Amino acid sequence: MQPFNWEERRRADEQSYTILCIDDESVNLKVLASIFKDHYNVVACKSAKQGFQHALQESPDIILLDVLMPEENGFELMEKLKKHPKLAHIPVIFITGLQDAEDEEKGLMLGACDYIQKPFNYSIVRARVNTHLEIIRQRNLLKMFALFDSLTELPNRRKWQQDSIDSWLSAKAKQSAMVYGIIDVDHFKKYNDHYGHQQGDVVLRKIANIIKRKLYDYNGAIFRCGGEEFYFYFPVKSNCTASTVLSVCLNSITELAIPHLAISTSCHVSVSIGAIQVIPNKNTSIEQIMQQADERLYKVKNDSRNAFSLLELDQNNKQIPLDIS
Repeated sequence: MQPFNWEERRRADEQSYTILCIDDESVNLKVLASIFKDHYNVVACKSAKQGFQHALQESPDIILLDVLMPEENGFELMEKLKKHPKLAHIPVIFITGLQDAEDEEKGLMLGACDYIQKPFNYSIVRARVNTHLEIIRQRNLLKMFALFDSLTELPNRRKWQQDSIDSWLSAKAKQSAMVYGIIDVDHFKKYNDHYGHQQGDVVLRKIANIIKRKLYDYNGAIFRCGGEEFYFYFPVKSNCTASTVLSVCLNSITELAIPHLAISTSCHVSVSIGAIQVIPNKNTSIEQIMQQADERLYKVKNDSRNAFSLLELDQNNKQIPLDIS
């Protein structure tokens, strides 16, 4: 597995940042655009109303806002932004001709992250905006670290809790079938005891990498949710059964042919899989489905291991004949 290139990600993030400039003076908008256009996406608006609509559409990373504008001033727009759940988190820098300390205090009290007086120095504006965007970048990286497992670089349990609910609600709205399940590495404790935890980490990375690639081919996703336990989901397609996808995942581990001489039943590392095929509906939840997947997993673990157990439910959550491989 190739290490994640954080510097490359940082440069890509810079190119993707969007700055929304709101000022009723065209000259000011042109100047701001000239300062930032070479490094960031710049959106210019000449009124508070137009700026609010663009903020909803563009979800900018930062907003540069004038105070003195006709119809609706910058302070009034700031209050609207902070009350909107989608926009409240966006940093706002006031760039205004108002010189009084009271106005600056008001802007900061409303939630602005900075206040720059006109006429402004280009270098100072650039430096301050870059500083706040760097804070945003670092915050985004912290969020990413919080949602990903450092060993396998897979999304973690917290990310699973977010994404599985999103996939469930989406499939429920479309009335489309999904497969949710759990993968567990067979005899992993014995592997660690025999080969050492460092080599065990290598195995987990190899398994995570190959399953991720296989599920990606079927628009699926995998998450590390425990020591040697992975959760996953994928949509059911008309041209490919759930059993086929699970077989591909199972066989991909076998094909790795990772030696496991600490057990007598097999000489290679294997996994067991428990999975549920379901059309999400109001009569059940993702938590209940995962509990059933866990039951299918332990049935495999108690039987043969190196296999999968798939339980298919109809729209009334009634069991369709069990498929075990």
